[in-house]
Amino acid sequence: MKKKKIVMMYDFFSEPGGVERIMFFQAKALKKAGYDVFFAFAYVDEKLKKERLKGFEVIEYAKLSIKNETLQISSSILRHSLVENFKDFDLVICHSFPASYLALRIKKRFKIPYILHLHHPPQFLYNADLDWAKNSLKRKFSFIIGKILRKNLRKFDFYCVKNADAYFAECETVKRIITETYNIESTVLYPTVNEIFKIKNIQLDEIQKFGIKKDYILGSGRIIKQKRFDYLIKAFSKLKNKNFQLVLAGRYKEDIKKQLENIAKYYNVNVLFLGALELPNLIKIYNLAKVTVLTCPKEWFGLVPIEAMACGCPVVSWRDNFGPQETIIENKNGFLAEPYNINDLSVKIKKALNKKWVKKEIRKTVDKFSEKEISKNLLTEIKKVIK
Repeated sequence: MKKKKIVMMYDFFSEPGGVERIMFFQAKALKKAGYDVFFAFAYVDEKLKKERLKGFEVIEYAKLSIKNETLQISSSILRHSLVENFKDFDLVICHSFPASYLALRIKKRFKIPYILHLHHPPQFLYNADLDWAKNSLKRKFSFIIGKILRKNLRKFDFYCVKNADAYFAECETVKRIITETYNIESTVLYPTVNEIFKIKNIQLDEIQKFGIKKDYILGSGRIIKQKRFDYLIKAFSKLKNKNFQLVLAGRYKEDIKKQLENIAKYYNVNVLFLGALELPNLIKIYNLAKVTVLTCPKEWFGLVPIEAMACGCPVVSWRDNFGPQETIIENKNGFLAEPYNINDLSVKIKKALNKKWVKKEIRKTVDKFSEKEISKNLLTEIKKVIK
């Protein structure tokens, strides 16, 4: 029997972020189940493709003579001939708004169904602000377009969503917001915690090469303005405990690092920036951290908490009715602070530092995010769409 062909579609592959990791997990699970799986992006970073997408065919469907991310994503909406790249597929799994219009055109032309994996409503149409826009050129461009054409583009987005054959929501928080926005029902398909995140017997001297010299509190993830690592610096300053180090692990730009260093200097806090780490090193860092703190307001889900917990590390974040409330269980794997209250955040960090945690018990709380469990849910839903 001929293998069913599925294409995982997104606007760009230029950074190894949370959406990209979810797509890669889904592709691996579907391939293992016997499907022929492809990736499709309007724009592809060639170096990243070689590093992260080995073993998969990759279609750069909006390629131009001049390689430019913003131009390629924008032009993909206007170039109707792009649908010809996908006439032989049996299913499209789409992870973004511009790509959803391409998926809709493919369905109209070739009767190929598409599933929307909704990580959140398109931010440039619903909840973006200037801080969000400043992070990259493509965000600035989409923010301006969203301001000018918001009413029409929201109708356009609604049309693309309503014509999908099924919907995945990243978590219960996203499901709630998706229902409020589009009046549709979706199936929660949680992100997975990669199986390599686990409890390991790591000694301090194994990570001293990074500049870590003592017990430390960890902030992890992309170091951008919206993640509000300044909250963590301010909360850390209130601990007034010289026995701990503040460590930030994640990709950063020099201007953001400088801003945080200035804040840290003002509050008399010494911050160690590790930059982006390879996964084996990140796992070591999680294993030895005394507590990991997620300070991003209204985090849709957040992979950082479940990765830290899988390594036996407790997590502190906000009780703001978003993703971390689905993963952090008070007194079992961490604590939740009153939203954006620095004093309470500091109190909760101190509480986490003083509690005697059992790493294996923390690890058990993320079992439901295992690749095995989520794979079963994914395949069940796929079979409903591909008859």
